[in-house]
Amino acid sequence: MKTTGHFLQPRGRGAAAWLCALLLILALARLGGVMDGMRRARGHVVGAHGGGVPPALNAVMMGLGGFRGILCEALWFRMERLQFQGRFLEITQLADWITRLDPHAAEAWTYNAWNLAYNVSAMMRDPADRLRWVANGVTLLRDEALAWSPGEPRLYRELAWLYRNKIGSSMDRAHVLYKVSLAAEMAPFCNPDGTVSDAPGTAAGLRAMRLDPVEMRALQARFGPLDWRVPESHSLYWAMRGLAITDDANALPCRREVYFSLFTSFLEQGLFTGDLDAGVWSAAPNPNLADGTDAFLRETHALFPRGGVANLYARFLTHRIRGASMLDTRVNDWHTQLRGLAPEGMEPLPLETLREAPTMPQELFK
Repeated sequence: MKTTGHFLQPRGRGAAAWLCALLLILALARLGGVMDGMRRARGHVVGAHGGGVPPALNAVMMGLGGFRGILCEALWFRMERLQFQGRFLEITQLADWITRLDPHAAEAWTYNAWNLAYNVSAMMRDPADRLRWVANGVTLLRDEALAWSPGEPRLYRELAWLYRNKIGSSMDRAHVLYKVSLAAEMAPFCNPDGTVSDAPGTAAGLRAMRLDPVEMRALQARFGPLDWRVPESHSLYWAMRGLAITDDANALPCRREVYFSLFTSFLEQGLFTGDLDAGVWSAAPNPNLADGTDAFLRETHALFPRGGVANLYARFLTHRIRGASMLDTRVNDWHTQLRGLAPEGMEPLPLETLREAPTMPQELFK
């Protein structure tokens, strides 16, 4: 009898412990619901990630407390294995769970958005399906991640990168559809030249896409007439939002997205010239951004005089020199600026050489 009692006693204690744990989880879940109600009453955004989570996971999340980080680490290890195996749809689910466990973890949001826009979209044969997954990646960062962490510069920078690299470049075979779709979405809110319209309904339509028309006009005033039908303008917008909340010491990644977007707009595709009715994409350089781009590159070079900033600024000035008319008196000033960017002991190529060379010289200094 003693032996039987000896074995039954721990089982009773174990059942009681499990019951207590269950009651605690339920109490925490109820408390969480009450707190969410209080947050809603105060106008705070809550429940942005509540849908689609299995009830069991919701209960675990409520009861984990400080152990959420341990579970997140375990899920990250699992994601690495799945990535090695190329199981990207499963990665999407795990990454979604991580963002629910720790919605302020920027790396989880950026990883999930990148996986959706690059890996999952590449698995789709139909261009429309590819577009949908790229749009999901953008929406994840723009509408959800930034709602949780509006003060995280990395999220703005990653969103800017998606617009410039995934939508703006030609590396994806469906890139034309991405660009046409963006242009068609923005066209109702733009003037014929692509700048922000003053028509009724414009502000509400832009805010539905998380765009602030006041900030858009401020960027136009600073850099020149931006065409919001091209992806580079959106990359510029989000990078500047990130730049506004970071300090100078950590600003280079955001600044890099800004000046690459400006450089590409100035030199290649800053103006939409296609036909939306026919679904045709084409673009042209936007020379009206030259002065704003010059000022931003000069400002960035003053903060970060080493590395690739000087090289890009030198190439930008050379493009200005080569594209200017013979009567443009600013050419000499640009060449003087170019001399200030030369590596120690070197000089820029003569003005006549830069202007008359049939193609852009590979080496600008000698």
